[in-house]
Formats: sequence, structure tokens, C-alpha cells
Amino acid sequence: MLAGQRNTGILREVSDAAYEGEIPVAGRPMLDWVLDALLQAAGITRVIVVGPASAPRPGVEWVPMGEDLLTNVMAGMAAVKNSERVLIATGDIPLVSGPIVDELLQMAPQADLVYPVVPREIIEQRTPGVKRTYVRLRDGVFTGGNLFLVNPAIVPQVADTARVLLSHRKSPTKLARDIGLRFLIRLFLGQLTLAGAERRVSEVLGVHGRVLVVPYAEVGVDVDKPSDWMTVTRMLEAQLESAATRR
Repeated sequence: MLAGQRNTGILREVSDAAYEGEIPVAGRPMLDWVLDALLQAAGITRVIVVGPASAPRPGVEWVPMGEDLLTNVMAGMAAVKNSERVLIATGDIPLVSGPIVDELLQMAPQADLVYPVVPREIIEQRTPGVKRTYVRLRDGVFTGGNLFLVNPAIVPQVADTARVLLSHRKSPTKLARDIGLRFLIRLFLGQLTLAGAERRVSEVLGVHGRVLVVPYAEVGVDVDKPSDWMTVTRMLEAQLESAATRR
């Protein structure tokens, strides 16, 4: 799990925690919710956090973080270099759960890189009012997910290209520009298909990449602004209240 994002942006309006993963959500650090999901998932055999050292927790290993996202990804991959498939999770998706992680693992095809996307209607139905960055394709309207399946062996060979793409991950326009003008035009015209995007990204990175459409808003909703924090806090508090009532 990636948890090294410093809290230096707009989320300081809700918390002065040093790192975004430490921001309290429904009474707990945000990253704790994600750790719960990973630890509860039957398909996860090791949980490694790349980020600032926190209180010891059974079943969780900590790896020192670097200065940027890709450095942290590579640090995490180095810790699991003998694995055939690694799930990369961000520490800002507190709505995710163990069953959702397991379902994603079961749905995922075999590939060097599996990138999940969530249909807009799923986001709006499950988390009304949340504003995401969407891309309109011929297959529908989608937002990117925050759980990625990766073959660790490909990381060194795609590091330089991935650094650019990761820096543009929240800007569909910049991503398309990186990948090519034709890609950009087709994206703007809504003519691009998921299969076409999958094929082009595979060509650019030189790997076998696949796009996976998942029916879980929890994979696509990350906390990167105060309104997101309010929404997920309200939802998790409601879950806690419901669980307490059933006891």
C-alpha cells in the first residue's frame, strides 16, 4: 500500500496530520481502513506499507518511503520481487473492503498490468455528490480505480515512462498527449474504446496491459478534497452505527 503522500494540499482544511493517510476518518486514520480491507482479503498473502513508520500492527510490514510516487512503487516492488502478481493500493480509499479486494482479484485477467475503471453510474449511485475525473469512451463513461495489479518484473523496464504517466494520472488530456495525438483526438471525440486504450497503453509501456471494469465505487473514490472526506466519513460512520445496532 502506498501511504507516503504528505498532507500539504487542500486536505489541510480537515486535518493538520503530516500525511494524508493519517487524516482521521470516522475516528481512525484513513490508511487503517485500507489496511483492514487488505488484511481481511483471502487473496492477499502479504501486506506492505510504503510510508512513514506507524504503530506496529500484526501482519503489516513497513518499507521506508522515497520522494515521489514512482520511487515508492519501486520500493514496494523491491520488497516483493519474487512475487508473480502484486496488488498496489493507495492509502486514501477508506471505503474499500476485503470482499471487494477479493472480488477484484478473482475478476482480474492475467496480464503484466491490470488497471481498474469504474462506470460513472456506479459512482453516482453509490456515492452521490462525489466529483471524480471521468473519461467518455465509446463503451461508456469511466473513472480510474485505485487498486492496480502488477507483475513486479516489468517495473524496472517501464520506470521512466511510468514516471511521466503517473504524474499525469489525474489528467486524461495529458495522458492522451503522452500516448499520441491520434489517441487524443479519438478521446476528445468519444470514439476511443476500452480495448483501444488498453492496446495503446500496452504498446507505449511495452507490456501486456488490461483494463478491468469493476462495479465498485469504493475502488474509484479516493479522498483528495474536503468534500470527499465528508462523504466517506458520513458513509463509514453510518456503517459503524449500523454494525453497533446489530450487536
